[in-house]
Amino acid sequence: MDHSISNLGPTIRKHRRGAGMSVKALAQETGYSGAYISQVESGATLPSLSALSTIAVAVGADITQFFPVDTGPTVRVSRAGDLNKLRMSPNAAEEYTILSSHGPGTSISALIHRAYPSDQPPVKFRNAGERFALVLTGSVRFIFNGEIQDLAPNDYAHFASQMPYSMEITSNGPAEILWFVSPAIV
Repeated sequence: MDHSISNLGPTIRKHRRGAGMSVKALAQETGYSGAYISQVESGATLPSLSALSTIAVAVGADITQFFPVDTGPTVRVSRAGDLNKLRMSPNAAEEYTILSSHGPGTSISALIHRAYPSDQPPVKFRNAGERFALVLTGSVRFIFNGEIQDLAPNDYAHFASQMPYSMEITSNGPAEILWFVSPAIV
C-alpha cells in the first residue's frame, strides 16, 4: 500500500498559529529559512519526515497529528511484498517503508528510509526523543554537532535527536537506512 501526504501546509500553519508563532519565529526555532517554512505551508514543497518532526516539536505538536490514525489491529504482521510505503509527495525522491503499527499508544516507529544523493546542502534536524539508524545499503554521512560520522552498510548510530544533526547520502546510488524512532512519528 502506498500513501502520499497532502495538505500538510494548512495543518502546519494551524499549529504554528496556535502556538502564537510567526513564520520568522518558526524559522528561527527550527533552523530552516522563512522562505522554506512559507513554501511548506503553501504546499509548494513537502518536508522530509525528519523536517516535519523538527517543525512539529517547534510548534508543540505531536507529529502523528499530521497522519491519519491507523485503526487496524494492534499487532502488525507483514508478509514479503505487502509493503506499507509512504512518500511525502507522489514523485518524491525519498521513500519510507513503514514497518511498525501506528496510532494511539504507539511509542516507537520503525521505518526503512530509501534516499538518493542530492546536490543540495544537507538539512539540519533537531527532534524530540531518540533515533537509531542502521545503514542497510549505500553510504551515509551524519554530522552531529559538527562531528562527521561516515557510515557504511551494517554501521549504525544511536543518538538523542534533540542534538542538531544532518544526514547526506554519500554513495553514488540510493542508500537504505533502517530507523527506530522514539517517540513514534508515524
